[in-house]
Amino acid sequence: MDSVVNMAMEQLMAGDNLSILSSKVGADEQSTKSALEMGLPLLLGAMSSKASSNDGANAILSGLADSAKGNSMQDMAKYFGSSSSSFGPGMLNSILGSSMIPIQQSIAKKTGLPQEVVGQLLTMALPLILGYLTKSSPEKEMKPDDLSKLLDEQSKMALTSSPEAEAMMKDILSAQDSGSGFMGMIKKLFKS
Repeated sequence: MDSVVNMAMEQLMAGDNLSILSSKVGADEQSTKSALEMGLPLLLGAMSSKASSNDGANAILSGLADSAKGNSMQDMAKYFGSSSSSFGPGMLNSILGSSMIPIQQSIAKKTGLPQEVVGQLLTMALPLILGYLTKSSPEKEMKPDDLSKLLDEQSKMALTSSPEAEAMMKDILSAQDSGSGFMGMIKKLFKS
């Protein structure tokens, strides 16, 4: 199985996509790339945690259906240049929940980008991740259990292959006492 994060990063790095995205959020290309390399694995981890409940999986499935309509994967330059690229602020908040601020703070600290810019980048990357999840699913029509399994595999693959994301998660985990939700899932991943 191909990594959704690797496929998304390849597309984000192709042509002028990174330059356009960096300009859109007002950041340099290297910081933008670093933020995405750390943020996309964490985004998949959060989605995996959310998909572990039926309601969460159904919310993500709804996002998958919406992303298929927008088809941001076809013309990235057009997508990033349009005003519709703010597709997912509500969904991003819903997926990350209370983990959003520590994740944004950690990425901001490592990259030097403002937290708001990190949030914009994750929001703009969300439809791309959703599109690749749809594309990588062996099922024509995913059910909540199918989505949960796919996200679990993809998040483990992404977090274990990204040393920066792994280090960042260890920093976040050391600052948090909670053993539930997204952070609890990440703690379990690092123990296995």
